[in-house]
Amino acid sequence: MSRVVGPVGLISNPGSGHNRDQFERIHARIARCPAIHHVVTHSPTEVGPALAEFARLKVGVLAINGGDGTASAILGELLEGRLFETPPLIVLLPGGTANMNAGDIGVSGSLWKATERFCNWCEGDRATAGMIAQRALMRVATDTGQPARYGMFLGGGAIIQGTEYAHREVHARGLRDDFSLALTTLRTVWGVLRNDPAFNRHVTIELGLDDNKAATYDTLILAISTLQRLAFGMRPFWGSGPGAIRITLFQQGCSRFARTFISIVRGRPNRNAVPASGYISHNANLIRLQLDGKLNLDGEILVANGPVEISASSPLDFITL
Repeated sequence: MSRVVGPVGLISNPGSGHNRDQFERIHARIARCPAIHHVVTHSPTEVGPALAEFARLKVGVLAINGGDGTASAILGELLEGRLFETPPLIVLLPGGTANMNAGDIGVSGSLWKATERFCNWCEGDRATAGMIAQRALMRVATDTGQPARYGMFLGGGAIIQGTEYAHREVHARGLRDDFSLALTTLRTVWGVLRNDPAFNRHVTIELGLDDNKAATYDTLILAISTLQRLAFGMRPFWGSGPGAIRITLFQQGCSRFARTFISIVRGRPNRNAVPASGYISHNANLIRLQLDGKLNLDGEILVANGPVEISASSPLDFITL
């Protein structure tokens, strides 16, 4: 697949992850690339006007330099605002802390190398053949009266305890990227194996997929995503079906946890990864959750006290440089 591309627009969040200590250098490199219309935003309220300006310029490529939360917020605004007659191609630069989205469908490498590769592409013939991947976003709506939010990964159960540990013990020490995520994952798994109450806090979730009747699960781990690959290459989804949203659920008391967990995250679930042993994986286009607790939506904590509806957006085209 290839597309003819128009002007390039880039939105940067200088307060995200790696941008905090590299943004001056990154900004200077982008400034030397006149093909890029660069807008630096300091608050979410500046995103809408930036997208409106890009629509006026008939931008054909929208690049985002920020973390997973920044990217999803901008893409959610893009989808909700419908400012573009045809949605632009999307480029994700790894400017955040985790950069899970960019790792799957963005520009690989460190922020500096990714920026250099992106600028060189902008200054060249901007070929897209063999570089386009499609992904939907998840539209997450609650009954709190707040606007729907968008994301590409949502986690619950022990993922929340792992997130809290990462903020408290890992990110506070300046550790980021796949190493910090691997460290957090290993600590969470160790906590579950030891039945540490700081990590092994299960939550009751009522789950319904598409038009199917909802069922209740005592949940240890919940992972929902439209990505194919998560942090440091994890591929924890093995369910079948045509849905754009993938969901994997570990029930409390699932058998042979350590060995089965390793097989699942490697993308090669063993014979024990079946519902009878407490492991469930499906694809869907609509997911209905009912819970009282927290969810991790692309690194941001979402408090859910009641029903949550997760639907798949129309797919967007991402350039994987």
